[in-house]
Amino acid sequence: MWTTENRARSHRSKLRYPNNQTDDEFAIIRPLIPPAKKGGNNGLMYISSTGC
Repeated sequence: MWTTENRARSHRSKLRYPNNQTDDEFAIIRPLIPPAKKGGNNGLMYISSTGC
């Protein structure tokens, strides 16, 4: 629910792009991202970094 507290926590004006994750959000999902394979690119990281 959008309370004053929740709205402030979701504020994105200080991020470069509005869809970027905050450091706290990324700390939650980082353990779920598998390590990149040798000789290849990590598609999930590409999508996350480019917003594609």
